[in-house]
Amino acid sequence: MSKRYNHYHIKVDFSISNKECAIGNVYAKYLNGKDNEDSFHFFSKSFTLIASRSKSYEDGTILSNNGNSINKQLLKGLLYYYSIATSFPKISKVSIIRKRAKSADFNYTLDCANIIQPIIPDNDNPYSFNKEVLKEIFNESERGDAYRIALSYWLKGIASSERYYKFDHFWRAFNRLYLYHANTEKDFDGMKHMRQCIIDNPRMFPLTLRMINSYTPIDLRKFRWRSLILNDYDTFKKTAAFKDFVLRYNDERIMNLFKDVLPYREEYLKNANLYNDVVSHINQAPIRKDCELITLLSIKYAYFVRNKIFHGEIPDSTFKIHDDYIDDEIDNLNGILSTLIFEIINGNLLRI
Repeated sequence: MSKRYNHYHIKVDFSISNKECAIGNVYAKYLNGKDNEDSFHFFSKSFTLIASRSKSYEDGTILSNNGNSINKQLLKGLLYYYSIATSFPKISKVSIIRKRAKSADFNYTLDCANIIQPIIPDNDNPYSFNKEVLKEIFNESERGDAYRIALSYWLKGIASSERYYKFDHFWRAFNRLYLYHANTEKDFDGMKHMRQCIIDNPRMFPLTLRMINSYTPIDLRKFRWRSLILNDYDTFKKTAAFKDFVLRYNDERIMNLFKDVLPYREEYLKNANLYNDVVSHINQAPIRKDCELITLLSIKYAYFVRNKIFHGEIPDSTFKIHDDYIDDEIDNLNGILSTLIFEIINGNLLRI
């Protein structure tokens, strides 16, 4: 293996100070680095990455080549700093010093005017991560990679004030987490596993449960359930799937919803001799299961909305002159998804 004679000290300075980011040193292996480690030094208004490599960089291409290991390490540092910061700062300067035999022989500085800001701060960060759990992003593993991808989208969504941009980024973050957790690339399998994870671990989602607990039948009726039913169960061949969909839930508010939408598929159910089974389930003794409502809105319903938008089945949602009820719906989904993603990561729930 080539000798690592080039020692790079890369400092990222920020526009404002976040005292919670002054955590000291973190050590992390890097891609194809075997057992070698780089060191990160986190302060309130900056962090420094110290990385030793055999390759010599004579200019700023160390920052523009996203395939090199130092650039990937910088991404880890940025994700960690922004995730634990309560206020999102801009990057004011990036400085690179290369040292050989303890002497600096190369300096490079990128000032604010030439930096593409990874976060454009319209909002502060309302969430507080467990800093030790979050260190997973420094690991060169499938799990660490899933965290890094999800956080890159989640942070962009949190910082933005544009609701449809937020929804797009929260869904991409959630998508990465549930596909990794289920060890699959199929949405159906990933969502199925994530649903079960949420149902089995209610104590890990206190913030999301608190949000969901306040939902009333009136609140739920504001969503487009008729459109979802007609879209997802559009033919007689899907009648058994509709029955299975109903029988997966028990929460009394969801049962009230099913009573409302049942007429749209009553004929199909009767023709398939499934009507009595569905009605009997809907009319069971009322119980409250907030976790079921989390999964219904964050997985089943949000996926329906995602498909309508991403597949170009509706006009661009921002092409209008006034807010409407769908905007309110997206705001509600954003609140649920952003909090749920935070709790999935912070609760250390993903498979090892």
